[in-house]
Amino acid sequence: MANMSHRLIDVNHADVVRRTFILFVQTARAVLKYTDTDLYRKACLSTVKLIVLRTLASNNRAMTPSEIAEWTQTERHNITTLINRMRRDGLVKAERNNSDKRLLDITLTDKGWETLNRCMPKAKEIVDQVMLSIDEGDAALLEKYLRTLRQNAYDGLGNVAKRPQP
Repeated sequence: MANMSHRLIDVNHADVVRRTFILFVQTARAVLKYTDTDLYRKACLSTVKLIVLRTLASNNRAMTPSEIAEWTQTERHNITTLINRMRRDGLVKAERNNSDKRLLDITLTDKGWETLNRCMPKAKEIVDQVMLSIDEGDAALLEKYLRTLRQNAYDGLGNVAKRPQP
């Protein structure tokens, strides 16, 4: 991240739908890059770790890696690697499920709670910066469109999964 470009590149495509899609992808990548960079500098925590901590806290119970993967829209093998790093950092603990020993129950440690509580104000600052000139009405409209885009993407993924691989 040392060589970050801060220059905005205009999307130049004649088709408004494709131009908007390109702008959406650029925006999503820029927001994630900004969030990862600023959150790490202010709190020494990656965005994905914060999302996992927040997911565990909001569910207020132990979760399996598969549940965390589903909640965070992350591949299961990536969550396993992430959980192992978070265990080494002392943010979460993993214990075998009492009723099914094949499953792991992931919970926040005291350090995980402390880290989450320390990072949430910094995360709020980032959200406030990104959403700075979006009022409530525009935010509600944007939410509606983003839900539609997300559903369309999930439907597309479902269609891809049904196709036979060459």
